Amino acid sequence: MSEIRYDLLHDEYILIAPERLHRPIPKASPALPEPKICPFCPGHEDLTPQEIFAIRQGDKWYTRVVPNLYKAVQIETPYDSSRDGINERWGGYGAHEIVIDTPRHDATFASMGTQEISWWLTTIQERVEDLAKDPKLVGIDIFKNCGPKAGATQPHPHTQIIALPILSKHQKHAFEHAWRYYQEHGRSLHQDIATFESQKERALYETTHFFTFAPYASSFAFETTILAKEHANIAKLSQEILQELARHIQKLFQALYAELGQFDYNLLLYLPPLNKNFENGHFFDQKEQIFRFFIRVTPRIYTLAGFELFTCSAINPVQPELVARLLRRHYENSD
Repeated sequence: MSEIRYDLLHDEYILIAPERLHRPIPKASPALPEPKICPFCPGHEDLTPQEIFAIRQGDKWYTRVVPNLYKAVQIETPYDSSRDGINERWGGYGAHEIVIDTPRHDATFASMGTQEISWWLTTIQERVEDLAKDPKLVGIDIFKNCGPKAGATQPHPHTQIIALPILSKHQKHAFEHAWRYYQEHGRSLHQDIATFESQKERALYETTHFFTFAPYASSFAFETTILAKEHANIAKLSQEILQELARHIQKLFQALYAELGQFDYNLLLYLPPLNKNFENGHFFDQKEQIFRFFIRVTPRIYTLAGFELFTCSAINPVQPELVARLLRRHYENSD
């Protein structure tokens, strides 16, 4: 049974999840081995846990959502806590879901059409809205691991959603940073970044509601961000705006694949807390003013080492200005 333990030394929460021990372990190879039978491909639906959500037209599905077979947390776990001297623990309550992004086993965001990407975004919308109905769930992490260097164990395109009754240390710091900035300036931190960076050489692509750029202090080589200019939560976007976001995702990955070839990466979707609790009560009611959701793409070209682990900082050998200059060539060719 999984647990959420509080790390008193480092002031952060850690998931202890024995169930994850049984999942496949990625090998140190340039590509993931192909399974004999892919449980995420059409016709193999009986190989996954019971479906939570799907987008279908007739007998054909475009996305599916299922519980993770190797859950880090689970709704069935009692929502309780206990102490052992100075140590604290909670039952591993939460949701751990898999979004099967597409029925196409070999698809990438570069090869998917904007409608396919929109179905993926709509599926995420639906899950965020549904999970927010559980008042015990607070923090939500939505991410893609693509390739063995990024921690993937399944080659079929998929996304993971983990919702927890707490905020991680990193989440709490990010939201409080945005809240302080709003208190001092009367403007959203993210809006100011979009306005400033849109005039700089790190800019890649801008439309009415979104801005794609290479961040000024990128932690990873070829790291990029798609930033919402007006919206705090993806769950509130219209289908028209989702199509606009899908186009940003498609163009970014077409540029990245054109420049890097096949590459491993993590995609992280940063969203505000689902519900109010003791950790976020001072900023939760202002989240629409202080926060804008964003997608962070971190190619895993170089290996993290001791300095990064020790300092929680990064050494990036590729200037973001060079990244933007290289990627912009492919944006120009795609228009």
